[in-house]
Amino acid sequence: MPALLSLTDAPLFNIWEHLLGDLPAHVSLSHTCRRLREVYSKDDSKWQAALFSAGYGLPLRRMTPIDGAGAVSGLSWRRLAVFLVGHAAVCEIGSCTRANACFAQQYAQLPYTRVRALHPRHPIEFHPLYFYLHFSQNPQTSSSQSHHRRSISAHLPTPSPSPSPPPPPSIPDAVSILLTHLPTFPECRYAQYGPLCTHPNASCAFATFPPVERLEFENGDGEVFMIVENPEGCTILDVNRALAQLIPFDEYHLDVALTHYQELALTSGMSLSQYASTISRDRGFLDDHEYPFLHHIVSSM
Repeated sequence: MPALLSLTDAPLFNIWEHLLGDLPAHVSLSHTCRRLREVYSKDDSKWQAALFSAGYGLPLRRMTPIDGAGAVSGLSWRRLAVFLVGHAAVCEIGSCTRANACFAQQYAQLPYTRVRALHPRHPIEFHPLYFYLHFSQNPQTSSSQSHHRRSISAHLPTPSPSPSPPPPPSIPDAVSILLTHLPTFPECRYAQYGPLCTHPNASCAFATFPPVERLEFENGDGEVFMIVENPEGCTILDVNRALAQLIPFDEYHLDVALTHYQELALTSGMSLSQYASTISRDRGFLDDHEYPFLHHIVSSM
C-alpha cells in the first residue's frame, strides 16, 4: 500500500472530495497529514468548497468607524473552517454546533460546491435559525405588548428567487432581533446567542437552501423593503444584520437596550460607562460588531 507522502495530487483530491460535508474531518486531516496539508494549502478555494458542502459561508464584514478606510478582515476560508470546528467543541447551543443538521442530506446530494444562479421558479427554503432568531417565540406575549413592540414589516418577507414553503404565522419581531445584537452574562457566553456574531457556526450557516447570493424581502403589497446580498451566499448573520438596520430608533427599543445594559453592568460590579468600554472590545469573530444604542446611551450620560 503506497504511503500518502508518495501519492500525487489526484488521489488526494479524491480523498478531499469523499470528505465533502464533513468539515471536522477536513480540519483534522489538514493538521495531521503533511501531504494533505500541502494539497489544502495550494488552493484556499478547496476550503471554501468544504465549507459550502457543510452549509457554511462567510458573512460580509461591515465597515465601522474603528476600521478606517480599506480595512479587511483577513479571514481566509481555511481559518474560518478551523474557527468553526473549534467553536463547535465549546459551544453549548445545539442549533449552533449542529447548525446545518437540518439540511445535511440535501447538501450531500447537491452537485456543486459554489453558489450558483438559480432559475426564478426554483424553490428555496429558509434555515430554521432565521425563524428562531428573528421571530417572537411567545406569540401571546407579543400580542399583549403590541402597543409597544414593533414588527419589522406588516407581512412575512418572501425570498427571491421564489418563496419558501408556508412559514409560521408570525412576523419578524424587532425586540427578538435586537436581543441577538446585545451581550449576555460572561458565564452564558457559550449558552446564549448574545450576541449572534460571537457564535460563528450559527452566523455562517447559509440563510437558505440552496444558498443564494441575493435575497429580496417583500411585504404583502409586493414592495421590496429589504435586500440582502453576498456573492458567496447569504448567511444567517447577513440577514440578521440587515433586519437589525430596520429596528426603530425610538424610546421603547432604546429602553429595552438600556435596561439590558444596566442589568449586566450591575451584575459585573462596574458602572455603565465602564461596562460599555469593556464589552466594546468584544466585536465578534469578524471583529466588526457594534452594540445597538450603546454609543448613544453612553454619550447621553
